[in-house]
Amino acid sequence: MTLSIHLTSDWPFERVARYGKDITAAMKKLVERYPNDLTLESMAEEIISGKLQLWLILDDEEFKAFVTSEIKVNEATSHKTVQLTELAGDGGIDLVSMIDDIEKWAIDIGAHELMPLGREGWRKPLAKAGYKPKLTLYSKDLTNGR
Repeated sequence: MTLSIHLTSDWPFERVARYGKDITAAMKKLVERYPNDLTLESMAEEIISGKLQLWLILDDEEFKAFVTSEIKVNEATSHKTVQLTELAGDGGIDLVSMIDDIEKWAIDIGAHELMPLGREGWRKPLAKAGYKPKLTLYSKDLTNGR
């Protein structure tokens, strides 16, 4: 198995389209897991518009997973953060090693910080890669129990 990660922003449409079915299937799983937060349409629109960057993780040339990133700049301080938002496909936490290439890219674009967003299960593998929790997001479902 030879894993590699690729930023698709400069790829021609045909090259990305080659993985279209796999990307769509992985996105559908995310939408099923987070139906109140995501839709296929919103994810595709954010990637096509350039708001999110699409990274493909391939095993040789075969689709394994994708991750999205978003560049955020604090206008008051000019602090640039790259957030890793969605990861879907096969491999899960075993793909953390792929973050090295995203870190290099983030440095190249002048980012001050790389911030993966993820569930609690990502804490240990991300810690091994040098990441520590910065904030904890709490949530309460207000539609049940009323």
